[in-house]
Amino acid sequence: MSLAKASIWTAGSTLIKIGVGLVVVKLLAVAFGPGGVGQAGNFRQLITVLGVLSGAGIFNGVTKYVAEYHQQPERLKPLLGTAVALVLGFSLLLAVVFVFAAAPIANALFGHEEYRDVIRALAFIQMGIAYANLFLAILKGYRDAVGNALAVIGGSLIGLVAYWLCFMLGGYAGALAGLALVPALVVLPAVVLMLRRTPLSLRALKPAWDNAIAGHLGKFTLMALMTAVTLPVAYIMMRNLLAEHYSWGDVGIWQGVSTISDAYLQFITASFTVYLLPTLSRLTDKSALSREIVRSLKFVLPVVAGVSFCVWLLRDVAIWLLFSREFIAMRELFAWQLVGDVMKVGAYVFGYLVIAKAALRFYLLTEVSQFLLLTGFAHWLIPMNGALGAAQAYMATYLVYFLLCCSVFIIYRRRA
Repeated sequence: MSLAKASIWTAGSTLIKIGVGLVVVKLLAVAFGPGGVGQAGNFRQLITVLGVLSGAGIFNGVTKYVAEYHQQPERLKPLLGTAVALVLGFSLLLAVVFVFAAAPIANALFGHEEYRDVIRALAFIQMGIAYANLFLAILKGYRDAVGNALAVIGGSLIGLVAYWLCFMLGGYAGALAGLALVPALVVLPAVVLMLRRTPLSLRALKPAWDNAIAGHLGKFTLMALMTAVTLPVAYIMMRNLLAEHYSWGDVGIWQGVSTISDAYLQFITASFTVYLLPTLSRLTDKSALSREIVRSLKFVLPVVAGVSFCVWLLRDVAIWLLFSREFIAMRELFAWQLVGDVMKVGAYVFGYLVIAKAALRFYLLTEVSQFLLLTGFAHWLIPMNGALGAAQAYMATYLVYFLLCCSVFIIYRRRA
């Protein structure tokens, strides 16, 4: 399946997922204002981190090796057994940590312990997130864009209903718990579709252990750990820095434009793990890899640039439709944020080459580079310009990072 076809198959599911996410944010914005959206930002960041860590961070590795071994049952069986064991072990470990450390975690996220029970609920919800991502990773390894799309659509709609119930019954605390349920409930359609659309049975999901495979997947765990302590920490630091110098309302303004940014970037990058990661994993010739990267950039960059321009033109409509009048200050942030988005997507194409080849040292270098750039620009620009400075720091980070990636890739091509 080509990148264009994978994009078409995933477009519908991504639109549904984006729509659900925007409905969730709209409810938060109308009910709790910029301050409520701002405080929820750190919690949403934690959910994103758990989407990686709760499954030992091996999901890209599972996609990579399922793509390589899907026609070799003798190698696929120990791979899946080891993956299930790792996911189970890590998610149980995180559950214990979140139950017993709920108060300090809540204090770090919100500045108080009022929502510690939400953290305890998250201890169990994250196990659903872990297995949902595992089943989706297996579908992606089989390059089943249709199955992946159906799982995301079904899970998103179920999650929206669950969020609405939590929001109505539990107020702000319930809304926070509902944010975590949205990705967790994808596990229900994902497991059904995986069993129906692949040759796998429930026996394939029996925990097992293979030291060699665990070692290979361990590289992806280290990548995930680095991801968890770099960019998410940087974004939490930026929110806390902005709240310290200005207010949580200002955090909510920046969080609002970031939410729109994240929403349409999901649509742009949805096909990356469905098509790009397994494709790059299967290619071994450097010249072929180089051609695939260039071809992907030629397809992706014009698309994201065009979509970004449309978002900029419709920024006032987006604020009115997705938020409220309290968020009108967002309109000044769009240009900076959207330029950063274009650079970010371009850089992430290169990033998938690093993941596909499990190049641990290069991956760690890229994560640390983004962290240093983001924190450096943030400490310079946020005290000076507030929420606008946060968007400027984001743009500057990914402009520099994209140029660095291009430079390294040019050297790689010359050596191919």
